[in-house]
Amino acid sequence: MKKSERILLVIFTLVFLVVVGGGLLAFGLKNYRELTAETGRLRDRLAEMHQALAESAVWQERSAWLDEKMPRFASRQEASAHLLENLQSTAENAALALGPREFIEPQRLDGEEDAPQGFYDKATVRLTLDQAPENALFTWMHALQSSGGFQGVTRLSITPSGQGKTVNAEIEVTQFYLEKPHAKVTRRDR
Repeated sequence: MKKSERILLVIFTLVFLVVVGGGLLAFGLKNYRELTAETGRLRDRLAEMHQALAESAVWQERSAWLDEKMPRFASRQEASAHLLENLQSTAENAALALGPREFIEPQRLDGEEDAPQGFYDKATVRLTLDQAPENALFTWMHALQSSGGFQGVTRLSITPSGQGKTVNAEIEVTQFYLEKPHAKVTRRDR
């Protein structure tokens, strides 16, 4: 092997080692950064878990309170009927005339009919009010949303009616509840 070939071989080897070494170094740094980021996320998650454990007694009390106070209905139809009855009686007390009413079916994300949609069940009614006095409307909505009833205005659209201090409103009111468990059929019941 000639001296010039030897020099070229050494230069090629050095360039090859620099390129491969640089690639390996870049790969190693990328993995190191990913591991550091994952460690940070895990550290944050661990802190959240410790916080949740520290607050567990408070959340258990809240859960027990909800289980005790939340209304229970046998079905969504029963809850919807109760909600509509409550809406009509409170509207009469507030001197409001309810317009058309419509029961809103819960949206199923996965297409299953009886799939749970959260921690609690809900029944929703959409209704309209035409030329309702502003004060009476807001007083009525405030009364609807008392904490003991577990009802809330989940959607509200208000437009001025153009006649004094009256408005046209489209409102969705939701009743949150727990569904009573169905009785289990046993062999003795058959």
